[in-house]
Amino acid sequence: MKITYAKNRLRDALDNAPPMMASMAVKQAEALLGEMQHECLARLDVLLSAFPQGLAGDEDVRRAQIRELYETSRRMIGVATVAGIPEMDIAARSLCEVADALLVRQKSDWEPLRVHISTMHLLRRPDIPEPAKGQLLVALESLRAKIAPATPPRQAGTTL
Repeated sequence: MKITYAKNRLRDALDNAPPMMASMAVKQAEALLGEMQHECLARLDVLLSAFPQGLAGDEDVRRAQIRELYETSRRMIGVATVAGIPEMDIAARSLCEVADALLVRQKSDWEPLRVHISTMHLLRRPDIPEPAKGQLLVALESLRAKIAPATPPRQAGTTL
């Protein structure tokens, strides 16, 4: 039996790369993120437009819509920060938690979902002042805490 090792292309690339100071690498990374910002804003707009305006009457369809809403919101996480709207990441995570809690409890209440979606549309506006963003996030956290209270941390040594 003959053992063959694949060439380590990453090591070669790193060995042949010119040395760079960390500050320069950070500047390059920030420039690349800046170039991606417009693409991420466009992606956020597509995702925001994918949210439903309401839920259907049939309970099974409503649950399917909530699952899709969860997936759409999940796709926003991370994209919003690169787009320059980190508050929308927080709102998207909160929406995921609320949607998940509703699905687990087999409820399909549209109102908390609507509030999250409306807030996300507001956060997307470039003219919204920073203090207002903070107030919106506090309100969403209060709503999220009512619907999807955080589970208490487990004690060390306990099992599930």
